[in-house]
Amino acid sequence: MATPRFQVLWYVPNVIGYIRLALLLAAWLTFDIPMLFLPFYTTSIILDGIDGWAARKLNQVSAFGAWLDVAVDCVGRSLLWCCLYQWGFFIACLEWLVFVCTHNMGPAWRSTTAPWWVEAVMAKGFKTPAGTFAITGLHVLPLWLYGHVKGVQLYSWHLPPTVHYTAILLLAAGRALCVPVELWFVWNHVHFLISEKPGPAT
Repeated sequence: MATPRFQVLWYVPNVIGYIRLALLLAAWLTFDIPMLFLPFYTTSIILDGIDGWAARKLNQVSAFGAWLDVAVDCVGRSLLWCCLYQWGFFIACLEWLVFVCTHNMGPAWRSTTAPWWVEAVMAKGFKTPAGTFAITGLHVLPLWLYGHVKGVQLYSWHLPPTVHYTAILLLAAGRALCVPVELWFVWNHVHFLISEKPGPAT
């Protein structure tokens, strides 16, 4: 039986996180088979919305769960960017770098004093027009591009090419809006590290 310290590993939302990782592994193995890849990947996305609800409903919110949730998100997007394009690893590396910088600060990263253009995106938990635009680009663009590259019409619903490409441009603009915010958090963390007083010599 799990000791109290390790019981958090088996919280329902964290088990959902493990299932999401398994689905992403299956998606990676079937990357070139859209009819299999899409159900695996989209189920992982759907579960991403359920684990947070489960954590609040069951009172199983934990620091580990918050870390796992974002880590699985990064794994999923990295899978898409790196498999779709040779240059995709640049975006994946930026997202992982930001993940390290923000989560090293703990929950305080959301309340960090930031320039107005960062706060405009992050205000109210990203639930502002700018925040919604940025987060939609962050999460939806790589999946939409998968459909574009693989010739899957699911995303365009057989819409005219102009509408399909307009969607790509809008999503790309949303993702681009994330970049200065991400770079600010990296710089903010670097500034914190170089400003920190050195510890005693050992």
